[in-house]
Amino acid sequence: MGNILKRILLILGISTKGQAVILCIVAGAIAVAVFVLILIILRRRKYKKIINVNLTDDKEAGDKLAKDNYEPITRRIKRVKRKYKSILFTSTEAEALPVTIPVNVAIGLAKEKKLCLLIDLDLKRDAIAKVFGLDAEGDGLRAKAVQTEIENLWVWPGHNFSQLKQMNVTEIVEKALDRFDFILINAPSLVNSPDRKQIISAARAAFICTKNTSEMKKLAELIKPLNCTIIGRIQIT
Repeated sequence: MGNILKRILLILGISTKGQAVILCIVAGAIAVAVFVLILIILRRRKYKKIINVNLTDDKEAGDKLAKDNYEPITRRIKRVKRKYKSILFTSTEAEALPVTIPVNVAIGLAKEKKLCLLIDLDLKRDAIAKVFGLDAEGDGLRAKAVQTEIENLWVWPGHNFSQLKQMNVTEIVEKALDRFDFILINAPSLVNSPDRKQIISAARAAFICTKNTSEMKKLAELIKPLNCTIIGRIQIT
């Protein structure tokens, strides 16, 4: 390739000195391109790595495990590009995505001075409202984000959607993008949701939560075509 480039430069009447300079520039550009490509490949491999979350009924043991469990997820979120600030947590079944995962990740981000909105699409259980002690009747008639007792953390409880004419997650996320550093969407049982395409499209990145690797493929096939990047796989143990 170098000889071909030299011949082209000779035809163009460029001096030997000029050829050396141009060849150095081209070689440098190729080296930079290769380096960037390697970084991209390494980053994608990191995203594919499975993050294990250990759950326990022992409160004391659970408290000790909490930081080790959720810090890798929080670290992964902070490392991704800023365009991935709306992030989906999803699973094939509700049991595979304990509410403790998105809640603890949101708390972790908030404690690191990141303004965070946690949207709950687990409408049957309204679990995030229960975690933060939010009363559906006490929120008034207008659906809105609610500030929690934790600084920098706001939530959009599941019961808010019963106050809207129809679910429009995309609109909620778009309005929140300018205000919040991160928007986390809790959406268990995504495969069975009639609004699954809208939910996926509202996010730019996703964590797949499963109890076994066979379920990961099913969710990945559903998510990838909708312009949502899978940045992590969480396996419950």
